[in-house]
Amino acid sequence: MRALVAGAGCCGASAARRLAEYGWQVTVVERREHVGGNAFDRRDEHGMLYHVYGPHVFFTDREQVWEFLRPFVRWTPYRGSVCVWLEQEAHPMPFQPALLCRLLGADGERTLTALRRRYQGRESATVLELLQDEDPLLRQAGQRLYDCDCAPYNQKQWGLRLEELLPEVAARAPVYLEDRRDFRPERFQFMPEDGFDRMFQRMLEHPGIEVRTGVDALELLEVSGGRIVWKSEGQWDAVLYTGRLEPLFAYSAGALPYRTLHFDMEYCTPEQGLPCLAMYYPGLDVPWTRRADYRYLPGNPPEPEKTLVIGERPGPMEGPQDEPYYVVLTEQSQARHQSYWKQLEQVPHLYGAGRLAEFRYYNMDQAVGRGLDIAEEIHRREGRNR
Repeated sequence: MRALVAGAGCCGASAARRLAEYGWQVTVVERREHVGGNAFDRRDEHGMLYHVYGPHVFFTDREQVWEFLRPFVRWTPYRGSVCVWLEQEAHPMPFQPALLCRLLGADGERTLTALRRRYQGRESATVLELLQDEDPLLRQAGQRLYDCDCAPYNQKQWGLRLEELLPEVAARAPVYLEDRRDFRPERFQFMPEDGFDRMFQRMLEHPGIEVRTGVDALELLEVSGGRIVWKSEGQWDAVLYTGRLEPLFAYSAGALPYRTLHFDMEYCTPEQGLPCLAMYYPGLDVPWTRRADYRYLPGNPPEPEKTLVIGERPGPMEGPQDEPYYVVLTEQSQARHQSYWKQLEQVPHLYGAGRLAEFRYYNMDQAVGRGLDIAEEIHRREGRNR
């Protein structure tokens, strides 16, 4: 049995490895010149390890995902620290009781008491829930957080009016009822000591896997008349496609919206760097949505002479050179994606999975888990028919 996997990111690479373990001969094609997708990292000329497409941190509660990844590289426990820059001060993320009290002034303690009473037994509530709460104190708290963080951040990130976005996008930030030290609560929080690139290289080192970088899957196939048509001599029994669906179906339902990123690299002294791995900037007075200080990554010296700080500026997709980093979720874009997804489901032996193909947000562990799940599905359905 032979499978073609289009895309060597978290989803595609994980699926390829699992299929190879089941005895498939897998060809992985990746249009970039490297594997790992947006989790790709490398060392600069000074030996500093950094993430080329923005910081990625691994965390999961899915033991299956952790046990799958664990053998490929050496891991070190890692709890990344993240802050948000609000009203000229850095505050820990996610939203903590201390920040809520500071923003609400005299109403802070009273609101915090109401928040804990209303959501007793829970760790957190979202800003959206507060905005919709019947208690005027909690609605006021939700509105304050929305006005100083959610509204400006989402306008800068997506380039849309807030009413154009789905509500869960614009106000999904959690507000915690008690102070918490860690950015994430997941049980397994580790980072590969030698970087994610090494992890992907090891994942794809299998006698049943062939990797071709710099190759677009659409050079090998097209979809016509509801079936896969091969453009080359090679043919495969099943195809897993993890890229954008519009070019696969010749833009028959129109283009889907994405946002790209522009990266600003700066070397500075540690004192001029950040107090954490990543700082988010909701305010429109700062061009970046996020900056990362890479001295905080495992494997980098904590006190280097110079640290590398990279800022991310979001923008519209303007040409083929722009990478689609974020899907833009609106009612219209979801409906358009569904039309493509229905077309995909009608094509025999063609499967879609991953951030771009499914037009959704995925954390790293979710993308890996999706890759393992779709590999199981392909093996169950296609293997049975051979």
